[in-house]
Formats: sequence, C-alpha cells, structure tokens
Amino acid sequence: MRLDPQIGWDVNVRAGVAEVIDRLEQIKDASDANISLADMIVLGGSVGVEMAAKAAGHDITVPFTPGRTDATQEMTEVDTFAFLEPRHDAFRNYMQTQTTSIPAEHLMIDRAFMLNLSVPQMTALLGGMRAIGANVGDSDEGVLTDRPGQLTNDFFVNLVDMGTVWEPLDESEERFEGRDRATGKKKWTATRVDLVYGSNSQLRAIAEEYAADGGEKRMMDHFISGWVKVMENDRFDLHR
Repeated sequence: MRLDPQIGWDVNVRAGVAEVIDRLEQIKDASDANISLADMIVLGGSVGVEMAAKAAGHDITVPFTPGRTDATQEMTEVDTFAFLEPRHDAFRNYMQTQTTSIPAEHLMIDRAFMLNLSVPQMTALLGGMRAIGANVGDSDEGVLTDRPGQLTNDFFVNLVDMGTVWEPLDESEERFEGRDRATGKKKWTATRVDLVYGSNSQLRAIAEEYAADGGEKRMMDHFISGWVKVMENDRFDLHR
C-alpha cells in the first residue's frame, strides 16, 4: 500500500492512507522491535479495533500473527499492478463513478466472496466499520450511530428501526435519506449497500439478530473472526 501505484489510488488518497503509513513508519523506526511495516500496518489496524471496542465497553483481543515481509518499489510492476485498482469497496462505502450496470450490493457480495468471508462475517464487518466511522473521505453515509468511533451494533439497531422511513435522494437510487416516521425529521443518510441489510430477507435476519438484546457480543465475535480472516488471507504459511 505504501508503493506506487497503490499509494496513488483514489480510494487510498481519499482515505488518507499515505498519512497513516507515514505515522506507522515513524513508530516502527522509533521502536526496538524487529517488525516489518506490513506487520505494523496489520497490527495498527487490530489495535484500532481493540480501542474502538474498548470505547464501547468491550475488552477484546484481536489475534495477530507476525511474519509478513516488505516488498520494494523495484519489485512492483506498476503498469500491470494498476489494473488491480479497486473501483468499489462496500466495507468503506466507496464507489467510483458508476461505470457498470451491476448494482453496488452485488459488487459487495462479489468482494466478500473473494475475501472468503461468511455471510455473518461480511455483515458484521460492514456494520462494525460503519459504526467505527471507517468510510472513505469521512462520509457519514451509513454511519447509523450517535457515537461514531465505537465498535457497536448501532448500525443494525437503527437500520431495522421501523420508526425510520427511507427514501431515495434521486432516480439513481444509490443514496437514501432516513426520516423519523412521526415527525419527518432527517435522521440518517445511507447508500443502497447499507440498506440491502434491511431489504434482503436473509441479510435482514442477520441484522435483526445483531440488533437484538445480546446481539452485540455475537456481532463482535463475527467481526473479529472476519477481520482476522481478511488480514491472513495471503498468509499461506499459516494454512498449510
């Protein structure tokens, strides 16, 4: 992620990846630990998850296995690698200018399949990252919580709230506005990727399970297992 062309990809520029990597490099250089920057990036994200959970009153530990090594710019075939630039990332509510007729929620399912996520893991990761406020560009779309930055089940609680009426903002039906059913007051904004967890019967069943009393713990477990799975997808040394 720190090398060309990845560092210049739109999703990474808008998410401030370069600034984060620069800070992690400073921490790495100031540490006596023998750790690669690749490991530092994963460890930093895992610590961020733990901090977000703690802010919500949960004491959790995200498993971390070191052993990654760093590539160099000389190892990277820039022109070939450019074709891998992501045009969409549902988990961070990111979509470049629509260049395909495939609905955004279908692209989300495709990405989750490539990441080897189960449906409960996919659901927990998306809702949890919305609650944390991990959208590209700090967008508030889908951040269905009054306490962003905390790893909670608020996304699901507010998504299935029948007191909210959702309406599309334009004919494209890509972005929606949620208003209080009784007063008409605006409460939330969201994308069609967010709202599919309320409209699709199978996804809604999981959303309601996470939104129920005691559901936050179940959501947290699936979030962590999904997070670790994504972080270790390329760790073939761990899965022999």
